[in-house]
Amino acid sequence: MKLADEVVEILSSNDSVLTEALVKTKVLLHKIGHKELVVWVNKELNGYSEEDELPDYRIIPAQVLVSATNGAYEVRSHPVPMAHIDEKFRDMWEQAKLTHSLAVIENIVTSNDGDTLQSPIPMEANGMLGKGLANSYMVQRAWSEIPVAGVSNILMQVGSRLLDFVLELSSEFSDIESDRDVKEAAGKFDASNLFNNAIFGDNVTILLGTDNTQKVTNSIVKNDFESLARTLKNKGVADEDITLLKDAIDINPVAL
Repeated sequence: MKLADEVVEILSSNDSVLTEALVKTKVLLHKIGHKELVVWVNKELNGYSEEDELPDYRIIPAQVLVSATNGAYEVRSHPVPMAHIDEKFRDMWEQAKLTHSLAVIENIVTSNDGDTLQSPIPMEANGMLGKGLANSYMVQRAWSEIPVAGVSNILMQVGSRLLDFVLELSSEFSDIESDRDVKEAAGKFDASNLFNNAIFGDNVTILLGTDNTQKVTNSIVKNDFESLARTLKNKGVADEDITLLKDAIDINPVAL
């Protein structure tokens, strides 16, 4: 399939433009009749909202550092103990949740000359952070330090996962070219499951629906349809839809 081959070529190139590959993948998903899978593509292209549950590759460990003084001495870029800090603040400061679009992330990576990025912590937290310091040190400034390599890893993860999916998809279509034949061929295998396994792995994020897209994130036991069926039923999926899914899997068995 020409479009799938184009995506593979872009992702395999040393000068690849990830956003271009995602846009072509968006077209590809529509062509095979699975526009419900475009949700992830759109999130990566446009960015995630604060309400979205971020993929794990977009959550990066960070280190809290401070500049502090006790009047006689001054320390800079000094790590501070965090055990006494409330968990909600630790989660906020010890990890960076990057919701930006891929275009913004690419710009962050290419425009940064150092190895780390800084996210300032409000000065109102200085007293709280200073309680973990000895010798009467008072915090003057605090920030979370994020490795640029962790930000760059987002681009690598998206590109690698997308390539896995498109390669699998391409092998299913072989030399099929016409849109009609593509949709017919797509109906003979579980493209949704193929997509979820390639993009999200065995801890499946299932994208369901056409007019109303439902995102369900669950741990599903691989090759165990019963665990999948229970999860779908708990999320309000109708019994007849679950039965149709089972029939489709029985006809075209793939790993759950």
